[in-house]
Amino acid sequence: MKRRRTTKNCEPSGRCLMSELLILPDGRLLVHNMTPVFARLLSRLNPESEEIMSRVTRHPSPPHELPD
Repeated sequence: MKRRRTTKNCEPSGRCLMSELLILPDGRLLVHNMTPVFARLLSRLNPESEEIMSRVTRHPSPPHELPD
């Protein structure tokens, strides 16, 4: 059985630099901890997505999400 890593890829300030991506069989994407850099990458794949584009320049979490 594989062991889960105990260390995180986080800056000293506590901002995480790692995004997790799950591609569902129907083509939908689920992303956890989407960084602005990762959002820019995804926006190239789907430039019409308002959800992705809103995260390209946004830094703080929206009210409906928990902070990191």
